[in-house]
Amino acid sequence: MEQELRDALGHLHDPSYRPPGTIYALTGCDPLNGPVAVQSALMRSIDALKPAAGVPASAQIVQSYDVLYNRFVLGLTQEEAADRLHMSLSSLRRAQRVAVHTFTRLLWEHNESRGTAPEYSGRHKSGDRLPANESVHAQATDWLGQTEHELACLQATAPDTVSDVAATIAGILELEKALGLHENVGLKIEFVQPGLSARLHRSILRQILIMALRRLAEYAVEEPIRVYAGLGDGDVQITISAIVSPDRQPTSQDLAHDILTPKGVSVEASIDGPHVFLRIEMPSVGKVNVLVVDDNLDIARFFRRATEGTRYRIVHVQQGEHLFDSISVARPDVILLDIMLPDVDGWELLMRLHEDHETRVIPVIVCSVIRERELALSLGASAYLPKPVRRHAFLQALDQVLPQAQTESSRPQGNSEAGN
Repeated sequence: MEQELRDALGHLHDPSYRPPGTIYALTGCDPLNGPVAVQSALMRSIDALKPAAGVPASAQIVQSYDVLYNRFVLGLTQEEAADRLHMSLSSLRRAQRVAVHTFTRLLWEHNESRGTAPEYSGRHKSGDRLPANESVHAQATDWLGQTEHELACLQATAPDTVSDVAATIAGILELEKALGLHENVGLKIEFVQPGLSARLHRSILRQILIMALRRLAEYAVEEPIRVYAGLGDGDVQITISAIVSPDRQPTSQDLAHDILTPKGVSVEASIDGPHVFLRIEMPSVGKVNVLVVDDNLDIARFFRRATEGTRYRIVHVQQGEHLFDSISVARPDVILLDIMLPDVDGWELLMRLHEDHETRVIPVIVCSVIRERELALSLGASAYLPKPVRRHAFLQALDQVLPQAQTESSRPQGNSEAGN
């Protein structure tokens, strides 16, 4: 049902869209009224999610509403929505999956509370029973929701618990035979970045890995299932790959369906011929948000390349006037500020950041072609970085303005420098 709703949201403004019966039922619409009734109902339901004034911007319901509204009601692309919400593209994709899952559950619960849980038998009639396949789906969804709730409670009891990713993955090897792998399909750990730690309870990480490996074991043939783990965009990324038989090719939905995704965790499936992949993302320990204020898209791309494999996550804003809104959303640990901005003078922004008691604690690195190091420091900057920038100098500047505890092991070994 979640997949059908995702498809319906993607066609929210498409006059040629023909909803399946499950979507008519989920929205409480009569099929005789056509797709426009469904599209209107979905828009009203999204509007009903709009949080009341005073709800913290960090609340999950706020992010879910913002993502649903921008992506589907406004019809923005993922890139446009990510830019508007001051999020990275991977964070937007993760937030969208959570938002659609939440929206599906809320629609179901709303209908259930009215005694009209999703049903369809040619035409929607209040009081009819669910078809057998829908009942099974509802039970599976309910089980998954209960499981995720229990895991969330487990995480809440020990919020500061972290997982040694290498040790957790190594422990899975002990379960290789119990995971149901065929005799000619084993499990091989290809690469795990040293010192990798996830901000997630070890039991939760272990269970996610078990479910992912079991799922791939249903389709894998001939070659071992391979596991890779490293940092990407400031998050722990675990990729599990397998080769599948052409006679039993799964879909992306088949692969990722019902794998646990507690808050902050995402699972994404992809297929490339006989090769299938499951990528699991979760917050890393020591993740550092770097807000880049620069109208140059190329330098933002360079900063993202320069921080690959580190705990630094780049959030980019092109206009200085959006800086303070971006701070409330991105909650940066460091701000990298250009001076030559098209809309606002960078020196003025630097002074405002230093004078505001809420932002003056955020280290600011002035990064500009203007050679005014002493002026930058006198106005409150923590460091000055001249353009053109080299990777080593950029990472060194980040390390210098952060507490030592945040930067230990933040840089991978062996990467060559890149220029801009």
